[in-house]
Amino acid sequence: MTGFWKTWMLVWCWAVMGIGALFAAAAVPALEGGVRLFYDTIYWPIDGVSPYGQDVQLTASLLGAVMIGWAIAILGLVSAADTVGAPAWRTLTLSIVVWYVIDSIISVALGAPVNALSNTGLLVTFLAPILGSGVLQSSGARLATAPRS
Repeated sequence: MTGFWKTWMLVWCWAVMGIGALFAAAAVPALEGGVRLFYDTIYWPIDGVSPYGQDVQLTASLLGAVMIGWAIAILGLVSAADTVGAPAWRTLTLSIVVWYVIDSIISVALGAPVNALSNTGLLVTFLAPILGSGVLQSSGARLATAPRS
C-alpha cells in the first residue's frame, strides 16, 4: 500500500489512538466530558441521561488504553504488511471485521445501536484504503530472497 491509501491508513490508526486517548482520559473526572457525551449519544437521544458514571469510568478508561494499544499494533502491522503482503492485510482485515461484528451485535443487544453505527463508520474508513488499494489481491509475501546455489 502506497501513496494516498497508505496516508489514509496511517491517519486512521492515529485517529483510533486519539479516540483511545479520549477514553483513557476519562480516568480523570475533569477530562471525562468527551466520554460522557459519547455514552449519552450511543444511548440516544442526547439528553444527559446515560449509564456513564463512576461504575463505568474504570471500564471506559481501560477501553481507552486497549484502543491505544490496538492502534499501535495495527500501525506496526500496516508497516510490516508492506513487506509481508496480502496475508498480513487479510489477517488485519479479518481481525477488524470480527471486532466489528461482535462489538456491533453486543451494542444492539444492550440497547446502544448508535454505537454499532459508529462502529460502521470506523469499519468503512478502515476498508476504504484496503479495498481501494487492492492489497488483498496480491498472492503472498513480497520478501526478496537470494537465489539458491
